[in-house]
Amino acid sequence: MKPTPVSLLDRLRIAPPDDPDWARFQEIYLPLIERWLAQVPGLRDEAHDLAQEVLLVVFREIPRFERQREGSFRSWLRQVTLNRVRTDRRRRLNRPGVGLDATEAFLDRLAEPSRELAREWDLEHDRHVFGKLQAIVQPRFAPATWEAFRRFALDGLPAARVAEELGMTVNAVLLAKSRILKRLRDEAGDLID
Repeated sequence: MKPTPVSLLDRLRIAPPDDPDWARFQEIYLPLIERWLAQVPGLRDEAHDLAQEVLLVVFREIPRFERQREGSFRSWLRQVTLNRVRTDRRRRLNRPGVGLDATEAFLDRLAEPSRELAREWDLEHDRHVFGKLQAIVQPRFAPATWEAFRRFALDGLPAARVAEELGMTVNAVLLAKSRILKRLRDEAGDLID
């Protein structure tokens, strides 16, 4: 019997449309995509609709997504988003538009991985997804375990100090970090690096 894939991305590749993992994916990604689309000059109120269209493309294409290097999912998602905006822009060229040149300049800056805007996308993506994954994983751990992880792994406090302040052993602090990071990695899969 083949084991069930652990990461969200792996599960989505085989999940039916009504699977709860799709709702989780939407919960993680819709706010991020909407926030980015809201920055595109000239989109106005269309950002929400375009974000939904991006999710539809992801739903349709995710079974064919293949990780090729670090950050490839986020790059792929950025490209899907850019393509949807460009398709929408071509539709709007026949209508009176505002800022279409600014839109194209923005999209070009976002499309080039070495540009500042693309790097901002990558950083915001990783921060946003990591925060959402933390919220998903946190309830699976005891509050003291999560606090030890947060203070040691995220805040960077020394393990001995965290252990003393929380009344734990140093080994318990190290184990908390290890267990929670493993669960986060399992859940994240290729979503973040």
